[in-house]
Order: sequence, then structure tokens, then C-alpha cells
Amino acid sequence: MSLALGNGRLVAQGHRECARVARAGARTFYVAFCLLPPRRRHAIHAVYAFSRAADDIADDPGLDAAEKRYRLGALRKELSAVYSAPTTPRQAALAEAVGVFDIPRELLETLVDGVAMDIEPRRHADLAALREYCHAVAGVVGQMCVRIFGAAAPEADALADELGFALQMTNILRDLAEDATDGRFYLPQDELATHHLDEAAVLAAVPGDGPATRFLALQAERAAEAFAAASALLPLIPRGSRPCLAGIALLYRTLLDRLRERDCAPRPARLRLDTRTKLAVAGRAVVGGAVTGRL
Repeated sequence: MSLALGNGRLVAQGHRECARVARAGARTFYVAFCLLPPRRRHAIHAVYAFSRAADDIADDPGLDAAEKRYRLGALRKELSAVYSAPTTPRQAALAEAVGVFDIPRELLETLVDGVAMDIEPRRHADLAALREYCHAVAGVVGQMCVRIFGAAAPEADALADELGFALQMTNILRDLAEDATDGRFYLPQDELATHHLDEAAVLAAVPGDGPATRFLALQAERAAEAFAAASALLPLIPRGSRPCLAGIALLYRTLLDRLRERDCAPRPARLRLDTRTKLAVAGRAVVGGAVTGRL
């Protein structure tokens, strides 16, 4: 049993801190997190807070590459404390989560290593390379989440990885312009060449812009197909956790649909769902997830 389980005060403080991080940072996901029972919600907040800490290091414009690597390395080393003797509230909350829900350390380590890929401007030669990146930064998070949700079926990990791919592809399409300012372009280079495009042409695309929007439509269709495939995950999840999973998938599928309305043309400002839309989707998730077991 994790040592954190014997220190209720430290764990409770960790729950509060991680909930604040999730509330502030998980703007799209947070409403779905709220659909979980308390014990599972605390755990998903702890995993999110750890993921957020890694992302914040990689995205900090005030840090050079060497400092980012050092800080991510230090965060990775913190996992030794998480899995043995946590000393901070967030470590204690994460220790409780990994202990109760049997989350392997290598999933968290893979996440940190995946985030480290973003320290330097990066390109993906082909779809296989892009999928490897998406697995590291999103698929493993999905695999942690299905453990928290209570899935026991062996096929749940592969389906969680597919959902992670769908979510990350939606992020990539949403953030094309923003990522470009940081020197990042994630979409497959070989497919750019096949469409006789360069990155600048894609970033300058407007709705209806022939080759560029056809290229973006291919990426969006790939994300939509991944969402469809991942829908088989929902019946593998215990009923009490289904609304959260359904909420996550439906919120991001709604985001993808909004992007496709403009042919996924890059936007100067990040597309966000308003509160009314999020609450409506949450209602659909409760009905579709818990009642029908379908998205």
C-alpha cells in the first residue's frame, strides 16, 4: 500500500491543489471530470496536474532547452517519491491514484519523455512517427484514465490509445497557428509532399482553399475515424465512469466538428467551446454514457 494512504492530511491537501490545477487548466475536460465519483475524480485530477506540470515546463518561453530538459528530468525523478515515499501534497495525491488504480510507473515516464519531444522544434516524417508522438503525450494518458475509470478488459488499452490519438489530432488541428509561432508543425511531412504543399501553404489556408484544405480534411477525417473506433471503449467501462469518458470524447468531437465547419483552416485565436455548449455536451454524456452505453 502506498505510504500516501497513511497520510490523510497530505493527500487531502493534494486533492485540493490538483483540483485547482484541473479547474484552471483543463478548460475543455474539466466539466467531464466533474461527472466522476469523488475517488476517481481525485485520481484523474492528480494525473492531470502531473501532465500539466510537464507541459508547462516544455511550453515555458522563459526557459532555454537545457533548463527545460533539466526540469523535466527532475519531474521524472519525482516519480521515485510518488511510488515510495511522497513528500509533497501533489506527490501524495498522485501516489494515492497510482496505488488505488494500479497505474504503472512506465506510463508516467513515457508521458514525460513524450513532452520532452517538444523542447526542440520537431517534424514527423510520416503517420507512424506522428502516432508514436501522440501515443507518448496522449495515448498513455488515456491508458491511465481507463484504469481510473475501472476498465479491466485487455482491449481497453488499445482503444484508449486510439482515443488519445483522436484527441491529440484535434488539438493539433486546433492549434496549427499557435504551434507555428513556436516552430512546431506536427502533421506528416510525406503527406505534405504528396499534396504538393509546404508548411507555409497549410498555415495560410482559408476555407475552400483547394489543396491545403484537402490535406487538412484528410487529417480531420483521420481524427474522426479514431473517435469512431474508440467508441467501442465505452461499454468496457463501469457504468459510473461512463459519463466522464463520454464527455471527454463528445467535447472533443464537437470541437473537431467546429473546426471542420471552416475546413480546419488555421485560426489566429484558439477555438474554444463556450460554457453553454460544454454543459449541453455534458448532459448528452450522462444520457449516452450511463443510460445507453453509447456516444
